[in-house]
Amino acid sequence: MFKFLGVLSCIFCFVSAAIAQEQANQNLDEVIVTANKVSQKQIQTGKVLTVISKEILERNSGKTLTELLNQQGGLQVVGSQQSLGSNQEISIRGMSNGYALVLIDGVPLNDPSTIGNYFDLNLVSIDQIERIEILKGGQSTLYGSDAVAGVVNIIRKKNTDKSYAVGANLTAGSFGTWKGALSIDGALSKKLDYSVNYTKLYSKGFSQASTKTGENTNEKDSFNQDAFRVQSNQKWTEQFSSKIYYTHETYRADIDNGSFSDDKDFVATSKSDQLGIGAIYALKSLTWYFNTHLNTIKRSYINDSSFVAPDAFDKYSKSIYQAKTNFFELYTSLNLTKKANLLIGTDYRRQNMNESYFSVSEYGPYQQPELSDDLAKINIWSAYSSLSLTQLGIFGAEIGGRYNKHSLYGTNFTYTINPYILLNQQVKVLTNISSSFKAPTLYQLYSPYGNLDLKPEKSTTLEAGVQLFSKDQKSYIRAVYFNTKVNDVIIFQSINVDPYGQYINFNQQSSRGLELDAKAQWRKWSLSANYTHQIGELTTRLASGKDTTYQNLIRRPNNAMNIVLGHQLSSKLVINATVRMIGKRKDNYYDNDVFKVVSLDLKAYHLLDLYAEYKFDKNWKIFADVRNVFDTSFVEVTGYQSRKFNATVGLSINLSK
Repeated sequence: MFKFLGVLSCIFCFVSAAIAQEQANQNLDEVIVTANKVSQKQIQTGKVLTVISKEILERNSGKTLTELLNQQGGLQVVGSQQSLGSNQEISIRGMSNGYALVLIDGVPLNDPSTIGNYFDLNLVSIDQIERIEILKGGQSTLYGSDAVAGVVNIIRKKNTDKSYAVGANLTAGSFGTWKGALSIDGALSKKLDYSVNYTKLYSKGFSQASTKTGENTNEKDSFNQDAFRVQSNQKWTEQFSSKIYYTHETYRADIDNGSFSDDKDFVATSKSDQLGIGAIYALKSLTWYFNTHLNTIKRSYINDSSFVAPDAFDKYSKSIYQAKTNFFELYTSLNLTKKANLLIGTDYRRQNMNESYFSVSEYGPYQQPELSDDLAKINIWSAYSSLSLTQLGIFGAEIGGRYNKHSLYGTNFTYTINPYILLNQQVKVLTNISSSFKAPTLYQLYSPYGNLDLKPEKSTTLEAGVQLFSKDQKSYIRAVYFNTKVNDVIIFQSINVDPYGQYINFNQQSSRGLELDAKAQWRKWSLSANYTHQIGELTTRLASGKDTTYQNLIRRPNNAMNIVLGHQLSSKLVINATVRMIGKRKDNYYDNDVFKVVSLDLKAYHLLDLYAEYKFDKNWKIFADVRNVFDTSFVEVTGYQSRKFNATVGLSINLSK
């Protein structure tokens, strides 16, 4: 803890100096869209927002998307430091994976075939992303179910207005990894443009499972990804425009049989196809937005019988999951005055899934009753509204509510109250009070352990903070306190009769803590840093009528810090150093040697990454990304290996006319 505080003191001094320096020119703040679904200056919202810019993404093209997210304040992605294809579990402020909603260009992205309804980010290529906006705190009023801890809005690359533009990215690195990314876009006319993007990523990899002896004797687990996207934008009139897009993302990954359990023929495949249409009709003070999105997903896990792990229960197994999500949204943004905007909208979501499982063990073949998409289906209709007030003297606010009607559990309501004060465009004091919800997932409702009487998990969140800006708003430091409580948490409860378990609403989950983040530019130096202190607690109701509360942050640290220090050595050469400091964590795993769940403490670790890029001109650059420079051994998940020293080199080309 004292190490974190010492580093924080140094960062505070650096940022304070950058904020204090006089700046001659006033720089407009970045434009955002996730805070209230319409374009808005970042300084004009009281919500806790982090923007990963195009420039940052370009300097991290050798990484995966989850590696980059793992460096952001308040976020941890367990699995991002393991072999490609490992489970990627996004945690915002210590909350579990299912409480973080992923958006693509503002549209929710889910996988109804997973227990938590979360989307597999192994499918998404970092090379096809323009920027990322991370909005923390309860966001269900505007974004619906699952936005309990926050949302991550992935914004795809925009089409060019030039005749054509061609971009290519070629990388090669450790573990037999190589990647090629190609983008072609252009304007066919003043009213019609297009873009085509394709990424191929392959890695020979290393074994997901580790050995208890510490020797790396297991076979390598490879990863093979393809990501294709095409989009066309049409401007029909000065007021009306539309877009249509199709995305195909798939991967094949070798996986292992569990903690410390190597398997030579266990294969996972995943495929996502997305088709969407969007439209905007803009009048003088009124703008209409329409989005429709169809996402179909298929996942399979096949453990062949040519090799059987020594501790495996099954000699052969095959499981297949398929799911479909339909999303329709219509909302309008009305400028009541120059300082007041009213947002009114409605959306409809329909989900279904099917699942099949077959295995062969020493007890013979087993066929699980198939879960059919004719049975496993739900829909949610919602209506929402939000009033945004800006520049009312020093005052601003957002007030909103959402009404939801679920096909099974009925109705529920969420709200947002978000006042803030902005002094001289340099001091912002913010407060957020919001409620959110997570609807029961299809698996929790319809699986053999399902319960059709489940209610939604409901949360309340309190945030309070202050943010100091430099005059040009290029530098800032922000401190935020957060406290989220989730009631009616859905858990799996064992029972003594077939099927020997059922999902029920039972516990209360809480997450509270402090976030500090800063960004500074001073001459040729740049600094971004964040620190998160978080405490997660689970309150369990006992049969005696008493409650018991204990901390339950599994694989997620109480303390985490990230520092990125950059220096512009010349007009062509840039270097960055990234330090990641992760505190102690707790973990649980099933030990096949003693046939029980074992709890243990994971050690703290520090990692250093170095990055350098050299631009020959505006079209050509080369870069090198060296990660875990000191070859530090650390554990993210017990029984699984994490990346030690590794490096990537690459060439980036951009041509346009």
